[in-house]
Order: sequence, then structure tokens, then C-alpha cells
Amino acid sequence: MPIHFSGRKVFGWLSLAPLLVLVMMALGGYFDLKPRRWFDATAPRRHDLVAVYFSGDMGLDIGANARTIDAFRARGVPVLAINSSALFLHRRDRAYVDTLVADSIRDALTRSGANRIVLIGGSFGADILDTGAGVLPADLRARIASVVLIVPGTQVFFHANPLGFFYSGQPDSDPRRTVRLLHGLPVTCIYGTSESDSLCRDGELAHARRIAIADGHMMLAHYRELVSASVDAALSPPATLQ
Repeated sequence: MPIHFSGRKVFGWLSLAPLLVLVMMALGGYFDLKPRRWFDATAPRRHDLVAVYFSGDMGLDIGANARTIDAFRARGVPVLAINSSALFLHRRDRAYVDTLVADSIRDALTRSGANRIVLIGGSFGADILDTGAGVLPADLRARIASVVLIVPGTQVFFHANPLGFFYSGQPDSDPRRTVRLLHGLPVTCIYGTSESDSLCRDGELAHARRIAIADGHMMLAHYRELVSASVDAALSPPATLQ
């Protein structure tokens, strides 16, 4: 016997949808407002390295973020994790982004005592990293061992929102211009073959190491492959981007 729903009941369920989304986001850690977290290595340090990891717009506890951080730690690399959902809860400007990237590097180097640094960003975090890394002071730039951009976009906004409500209108930065400033650094760009658009496919990154994974932007079915590719790329960097 078919089940019929009245218009009122359907509307009632639909009205609960935003609340359910908020609950899922809260359970996943999206509303974690701690801007930075320090993670010591869980294995003996085999590299004179420290990593700075810029999360996607859903924070550090959702998606492959935590798994990637844990994989670095298991390879003997401590990690300073930057929580994009907290720091970009409100719209920022370019000066804020540049300062954030530089200060995060200084903080990680000081805490760890390492001489070299790995920079890695996922999705929104890759956009922020691409924007700020190219204008680093010379003393910090010289200490970069590798740069890994995971599913970077072709438009950059300085306001994190996982539902996409604020990703419209005029972008805050053009990554096709800022990525040119990464020339001279060892850059790896990881993207999903099913993504509708990706900075990794852009001509400006033609000479970067590009890694394609058979999935979409979220990489929902390939977390293990994504984590492995990200850490391997960071610890075994390519030639510098020309």
C-alpha cells in the first residue's frame, strides 16, 4: 500500500534539513573555533622537517584532514595544523592571508627546531596557501622543502563556508596569477579527475608534479590514496617549478 505524505508533513521535514546539516557539521567538528593545533610526531623524527597543514573549509576533523596529519606524524614529521573554518569564519583580506601563512611558518619552525618546512593545503586551505606562499620573505621561502596543493580551486574566496553560500560573486583572489609566484619552489598539485574545474590542470602548473586521482573534489572513495599521495609528495618533492 503506498504511503502518502501531506504537503504540511513534507514541508515539515524540509524545514528540518538545515538543522540536520548543522548537527552533522557540529558532530564533525566544523564549529571547533581553535585556530591552530600542534601535533608532535608519533614516530622517531627521521627528517629535519616540520609541516604546516592548512585545512579545508570544513575544519580539521572532517574529510581526509586528520588522516593526512596522522600520516605525517607517523612518518616522523610534527605538524602545525591551521583550522581554516575558525580563522575564516568571517571574511578576511589579502593582507590577513599573507600574514597568516608567514606567521604559521615561523611558529612551526620555532616550535619544532626544524630547518626545513613542508607546506600542504587541502581545498580551501590550498587556495589560502597558494595565495600567501608566493610572497613570503626570502628567509622563509629559502626554508621551504615542498609545497603540496590538494584540489585547489580556480577561484579564491577569503571566507570559509562548506555549504557554498558565500562562494559567489567576485572572487577575492585569482589563483592563476598568484600561483606564478611559486616558481622556483617544488610544487605538487593533486586533483580529482571528476572535478569540474581544477587549478592543477591550468597551464601555470604545467611543469609542477600533477597527481590525478579517479574521484571528485571530495575524494570520498579514495581517502587512503589521497593521504598516501599527499605525504609521499611532500617528503619526496619534485624539481622546482619553472
